[in-house]
Amino acid sequence: MSWHRFFNRADRDAETARDIRFYLDTETEDNIARGMPPEEARAAAYRKLGNSALIREEIYGMGSLGFAETLWQDARYALRTMRRNPAFALTAALTLALGIGANTAIFTVIRAVLLNPLAYPNPGRLVRLTRENPRANAHNDSFTLLRFEKMKASARSFSGIGAYLKLAENMSLSGRGEPVALTGARVSANFLDILGVQPVTGRGFLPEEDKPGAPPVAIISSGLWRRRFESDPGIAGKAAILDSTPYTIIGVAPEGFAFPFPGIDVWITRPEAWSVLAPQFWPYVTLLNGFARLKPGVSIEQAQAEIDVLNRQYLRAHPERLDAGPGTGMRVTSLKDRLVSNVRPTLWTLFGAVVFVLLIACANVASLLLARASARSREFAVRAAVGAGRGRLVRQLLVESLILAIVGGAFGTLLANWALHAMKHMSALDLPRAAEIRLDGMVLGFTVALSVVTGILFGLFPSLQASRPDLADALRESGAAAGRGLSSRGGVLGVSAHGLLVIGQVALSIVLLIGAALLMKSFARLHNIDPGFQPANLLTMKIALPPARYDTDQKKSAFFRELAQHVEATPGVRDATVAMSLPTTLGWLGTNVSAEGQPLDDGNRNSSSARLQSITPGYFRTLGIPLRRGREFTARDNAPGAPQVVIVNESFARRFWPAYPRGLNPVGQHMREGIDHTDWMRIVGIVADVRELGPTAGAEPEFYVPTTIHAPQTAYLAVRTPGDPLRFANAVRNQVLSIDSDQPVSEVKTMDDVLDSTLGQRRLTMLLLGAFAGLALLLSVIGIYGVIAYSVSRRTQELGIRQALGAGQADILRLVLRQGLVLTLAGVAIGIGGALALTRVIQGLLFHVSATDPATFAGIAVLFVVVALAASYIPARRAARIDPMAALRAE
Repeated sequence: MSWHRFFNRADRDAETARDIRFYLDTETEDNIARGMPPEEARAAAYRKLGNSALIREEIYGMGSLGFAETLWQDARYALRTMRRNPAFALTAALTLALGIGANTAIFTVIRAVLLNPLAYPNPGRLVRLTRENPRANAHNDSFTLLRFEKMKASARSFSGIGAYLKLAENMSLSGRGEPVALTGARVSANFLDILGVQPVTGRGFLPEEDKPGAPPVAIISSGLWRRRFESDPGIAGKAAILDSTPYTIIGVAPEGFAFPFPGIDVWITRPEAWSVLAPQFWPYVTLLNGFARLKPGVSIEQAQAEIDVLNRQYLRAHPERLDAGPGTGMRVTSLKDRLVSNVRPTLWTLFGAVVFVLLIACANVASLLLARASARSREFAVRAAVGAGRGRLVRQLLVESLILAIVGGAFGTLLANWALHAMKHMSALDLPRAAEIRLDGMVLGFTVALSVVTGILFGLFPSLQASRPDLADALRESGAAAGRGLSSRGGVLGVSAHGLLVIGQVALSIVLLIGAALLMKSFARLHNIDPGFQPANLLTMKIALPPARYDTDQKKSAFFRELAQHVEATPGVRDATVAMSLPTTLGWLGTNVSAEGQPLDDGNRNSSSARLQSITPGYFRTLGIPLRRGREFTARDNAPGAPQVVIVNESFARRFWPAYPRGLNPVGQHMREGIDHTDWMRIVGIVADVRELGPTAGAEPEFYVPTTIHAPQTAYLAVRTPGDPLRFANAVRNQVLSIDSDQPVSEVKTMDDVLDSTLGQRRLTMLLLGAFAGLALLLSVIGIYGVIAYSVSRRTQELGIRQALGAGQADILRLVLRQGLVLTLAGVAIGIGGALALTRVIQGLLFHVSATDPATFAGIAVLFVVVALAASYIPARRAARIDPMAALRAE
């Protein structure tokens, strides 16, 4: 239908026709003024007026076109509009992609880790059995073999009870190519039956294979099967040399199977047979973690009631056991809940942060749409004048918003996929069930739904604003003044729609920034804690000696003595030492100790517990641990048959000699330990405390003996180097192979990396929340800049008149800056109130920092005000330089 015919059909409303002609004439004149030829200028004015099909629909009613057709027309019109302004469309889509992508990534992780059931048959019936003792601050603790056997024999609530060694077993595979270090798990023979898992080839363990003297058998992982055995389909029944002992491989675990720890290469039986300890101590040490499957019809509460009865019986019958102290109980909990308990607060905190980022992104895009709608006010006025109802205009604008959101969702999905790939390779995150994290149909459905909700969320408010145009003003205004009525109308307490969006952005950003700042402050305090030694320029590696080959203390001690001597003689190496454990590793042992001649008192028993550390001479020099009194060990102290000597830390000295460093000198006194020696050992030195469990834990009593007294089966080698420690890794590994060509090494790291791993999850949480807060700050600053710049463009005539009446540049500058400051202060006030309520959620992630730390709140508020003023200054300076005559002529 031609425009002439359109005007003829519209003669029933002459005023409307005149308004439309007035708009076309004005737009044509503007286009000619911009340099367009007259015919092209008129055609451009027609295009800007709108699609003829849409106008026809609005004139002759909704019934002339079906809903699907009109929706398709809306989509086509929206795409043409975006094509004419690609910068706006791309900016809005990328802004939304950041928010949608972050939400998709975190939701994928939460769904896989927290929400999905375990990948076992009837996973809701799988439970974990742990020892609890609130009096001793012991939670999720392990228990002894005797307790496990008692529960297994007496409990009736479970179809099966199993156990596994609480720490991974270090093993070596040799005999086929270069020896490699493996990570093993010691499990009860029924572990696959309880979980309901079948090997991909071969079989599971038999009950008789869990008994002492049974033939050694093993189940290997699918990864090891591929890497070392080339996916041999006939692997079941073949032998492999594990820890210098022939093991029969009986089966291959399914792909991705990760019980009880991630990254397991091989499973073997007898969970109590820890190679680090001598066999005589296995029944008495708390080594086992339990798991079970509930019988059908039995609830966790019923199982807990039965376990409580069995626990009371055990405490009465065996009060002397390490797992039978006063206040000890057993707890039955969901296996899934226990697996994810450590990461649940972190993941929900990050999810809350990305939701805030998405809301800020929505506010930012809504602000863009408001500005764009204001520029299109004449178009909306014309369409309203020719009969388009408010709902029709809202629908058109919502379609545009939804298209932007869908495009942003598509970009966000790509961003989420990249982020998930990176997260799964971040060892610092240490996520359980990491192998199950993937984009699937459910996640894509979440992304689509999120995109639709987002499109409605950021599109509804601008569309409602734009769908109420002032027809007379909009059709008659031209140039820069067009759309002023739309932009200035509405608001709350005199604040425009743009201003309300900015206030919301600022408030949400303040909450995120305060949370990130609290985590940064907490992490800084953690990082600044003195660990008690010097971690720089230290190379570390783990060496697990095969029990079959190194079956005596003499063999083990001789190997480690020779290794320390060889490595220390390597060119470029400054110092080298071997120790049963290093700070923050889990190889240490605890034992009962006593000091000679110390009397009993109300608060201090003659016999107490302390950590045992077995080392070669040079340990304190290599690690940089200060010697407070006495001397270090010498080679003579570590020789077979030498007098037994010991070095204690200051916490040990204070435990037994409370007046230390005054009073009786502990050096020269005697002590004894109960793990495998009862002779009195002379104290020859006192060293500074070391935070063995990491910076969040305090130092505890610890004593050091030469390896000849207590030879470890698994130990760590520490090497002090002049530069980058990793440059010496191959040379040190060659020294190990020169002593035993079948002996692999594992966990080759710098000591800095070892320490960082203890803070890895805190660091990653801080970095992610900091990144989200930084993104929120950037979006808010852009929003403040945009609203001030838009306000300046709308008030050009007003500012010109003010200057013509005598206002100076400083007056204009203050006027504009005041607007930005008012919006910012309102958002900061709301944000601080929200932060006071919400930051308590992250209290468990903080270290020596209050969730309502006044300095952090005040600092973030001041910082945001300064940044906001800086963002407002640019458009304010532009406003102050407006030429009054040019402004009046433009209007």
